[in-house]
Amino acid sequence: MSPEERESILQRRDAALQRLDEGHQILLQSLEGLEAEEAFLAQRWSVRDVLLHLDSERYVDALEKIARGEMDMLPPFSSREEHFRQELESQEATHRRFRALLTELTPEQLSRPATPPNPANSFPGLTLLELLERSAGHEASHARQIDLTRQYIAAFRSQDRTLNIAALGDGNPARLSQQVKDLLNMADYVVGEADALAAVSPYVRGVHLTMHPGNRTELVNRAARETREGLWAILCVMGDGSDDETVTLARQHADTVAVHKPAA
Repeated sequence: MSPEERESILQRRDAALQRLDEGHQILLQSLEGLEAEEAFLAQRWSVRDVLLHLDSERYVDALEKIARGEMDMLPPFSSREEHFRQELESQEATHRRFRALLTELTPEQLSRPATPPNPANSFPGLTLLELLERSAGHEASHARQIDLTRQYIAAFRSQDRTLNIAALGDGNPARLSQQVKDLLNMADYVVGEADALAAVSPYVRGVHLTMHPGNRTELVNRAARETREGLWAILCVMGDGSDDETVTLARQHADTVAVHKPAA
């Protein structure tokens, strides 16, 4: 390896280190002021979340150790606050290890192949340096995801377990506030009668649940219950919501209700 090649590799490594440090600071800023309760609030589990939850390897390991007499009993229960503190400490320790590794690698080590090519996805094989360059911005990208999730939690008032209701007036989209449009866009599912769902359909990415007199109580109760569990549901009603049966039912079933009125 020529001196010029070594210098080029080290310069790229230093640039990756800088991006890593900047991304870590962005991540720390996204977590600033975050309490454990808020950290556990979000939308429904992904398939991967469920599979990770069902992965009982450590649980079975512990039971085997108890059976063999290597462990007296399962470790004591840890609160959400304790779990969250441990996860933050683990994340910080992992960052330090990653940074130390990146700092200590020689140009020869950085030039070694790290991943095989994947022709099916037109993905080239990467050297260790190329892989580290791609990984350096990982925290920053997820920091943006954390910021957005916290915005959603605040918008849905998830910590208050608030059930949101959009009063649509005459259904004219021009009368819907940007906040209501954002709530509709972010919701796991939206509940309303056919005319209400038709009025908001351009803004809804989640599931539509059509309400009618026969299932009104069931759907409102479900929305209230699942809001309590952390999902993001929004009820849609025509009019201003002042004398609406759906709003009345929501106030009976939900802990807290927020009615978003249409613009005049």
